[in-house]
Amino acid sequence: MITEQDIIFDEISKDVYLYLEELRESGLTNMFGAVPYIEDSFQVNKSLAKKLLNTWMENYDTQRDKKEKQ
Repeated sequence: MITEQDIIFDEISKDVYLYLEELRESGLTNMFGAVPYIEDSFQVNKSLAKKLLNTWMENYDTQRDKKEKQ
């Protein structure tokens, strides 16, 4: 069953991942502390912010490798 949270995740995940990369590069926060930044910047609840951050972290190496090959 697809939930409203799943739909929102699909709609904003690409933008959030770009935002997280910029946040990481800025050094403003340790990425484990990024949940409040996602909540504030994208107006999502803590649960969805955690899901977005976890997915970004799980796929970080894959995305970094793709970027390096370009």
